[in-house]
Amino acid sequence: MNTIFHIDDPRQWPTVRSNLQHMSDWLHHQKMSGQIILLINGEAVSQAVKNATIDLQAVIDQGVQVAVCHHSMTQRGITRPELQPGLTVVPSGVVELALRQHAGFAYIKP
Repeated sequence: MNTIFHIDDPRQWPTVRSNLQHMSDWLHHQKMSGQIILLINGEAVSQAVKNATIDLQAVIDQGVQVAVCHHSMTQRGITRPELQPGLTVVPSGVVELALRQHAGFAYIKP
C-alpha cells in the first residue's frame, strides 16, 4: 500500500509524525509492503533544516522517504546543504503530489 503524506503547516508535525508511525506499524503488523513518502512544502520546510526541532532521521528510520519542495525552499532562502541528511529535494511539491497520486499512491494530509 503506497501512501504519500503531505505537510505544509508546521503546526501539524505532531499529527503527521503520529500518522506516519501508525501507518508504518500497521504495514509491518500486516506483513504488507508499501512505500511511504512524506512530502514537505510551504511553511513546513522550515523544519527540514539541520537545526530544526523536528528530527527527520527518526522518520527516515521508520522507512519513510522524505521529500522537500525546491520551490518552497527557494522562497524561504533554504539551500540543500542546510537540509537534514537523507532528504530528497523535488522540483515542485504539488507536481510530486499529483504524480504520486496518478501512480496510485493514497494521499493523506492531516
